[in-house]
Amino acid sequence: MAVTESGSKTLLALTSAAVALPGMAPVARADSPPEVTTLGYRYSLYREDDIEPGKLAAGVGERYEIDVHQLRLTTGLGDTWGLTVDYQHESLSGASPFGTSRGVDGNPQVVMTGASIEELRRDLNIGLRRYYDYSNAGISLGYSAEDDYTAYNLGADYQFSTEDRLNTFGLGVSISDDTLEPTQQSGFNRIKKDDKQSLTAVVNYTRVLSTVAQVQTALSLSRHSGFLSDPYKAVDVRPDERIAWAWTTQYRRYLKDWDAALHVDYRLYTDDWGIVSNTFDLAWYQNVDAGLRVAPSLRYYTQSQADFYFPTDNTTRQGYQSSDHRLSPFGALTTGIRVEAHAVNWKVVIAAERYIADGDLALGSVEVEHPALLGFSLVTLGMDYSF
Repeated sequence: MAVTESGSKTLLALTSAAVALPGMAPVARADSPPEVTTLGYRYSLYREDDIEPGKLAAGVGERYEIDVHQLRLTTGLGDTWGLTVDYQHESLSGASPFGTSRGVDGNPQVVMTGASIEELRRDLNIGLRRYYDYSNAGISLGYSAEDDYTAYNLGADYQFSTEDRLNTFGLGVSISDDTLEPTQQSGFNRIKKDDKQSLTAVVNYTRVLSTVAQVQTALSLSRHSGFLSDPYKAVDVRPDERIAWAWTTQYRRYLKDWDAALHVDYRLYTDDWGIVSNTFDLAWYQNVDAGLRVAPSLRYYTQSQADFYFPTDNTTRQGYQSSDHRLSPFGALTTGIRVEAHAVNWKVVIAAERYIADGDLALGSVEVEHPALLGFSLVTLGMDYSF
């Protein structure tokens, strides 16, 4: 049995890095290409906690373990162009929630898939950027492939600054075309093939407040259409369209007396499926000396449930319905630590995160907690070389 895109990308969706694993997120660029070529490698091990026996109705309690290898190349092409190439190889094993049933005490229990699956995912993204005096423009192409899932994406963005460099405005758009061909299994009536499309537009504004502080705010609008259900669930019928808004604000401040930087982020998300989420990120980047930096972090997340979410499956229920724990109400805490060591042309990165989701952590009241809420650990080791 294979997993859907949402399942295979659990690692990227749940960690504190929004677009990549810790240490691989793109950095802000001035209006000039990279002056050096940098090769980066990251290895990450992601491990989900097993389902507790008392919450398990059937199947094995062992959940996903994912090994991720990432490679990145950034380089300048002449005086006005920059190139970024990212490649990711992901191997996944374990079992996933198949559905829920009502236990003898009336509370939902998890029905897990039977045998542990083995899955591979490969992802390639290439970005090209053109730099001007006070602006830059970029285009990116991406391809992702699994045994049962193929995705192509295209993105473009443009950023421009005022002459005093205190204000930067940006806009971007990305499209994705995905094809799903679920692994067939005797006794299950799954679709043979379907697809979905995504379109996202983003506008952002960055303001330099002083020599030691800046703030950035961004607004995004996304539309997903096509087959949005999970074919590997017992009962999962979702709308064929999803419209989502997200507002993100980031504050950065350097504290000279401490030789440290404070990062504060907030994200508000809402969609027409009824989900509203709030995310608060706090990180402290402490320079120990010229070649060593330590960054502890804390993240709080809370969301409401989808309009068609139900704690337990019911095959006689009509209309949209899903018992997917990702659509349930819950809150979550992520604690992390990141260490960077620099020496001449080398940088070594070590990072670790611990994530715990729980109904009691939600801002609103959760009457019935989903028994498959996640807990996971993530460890990342990496190295960069510049020349």
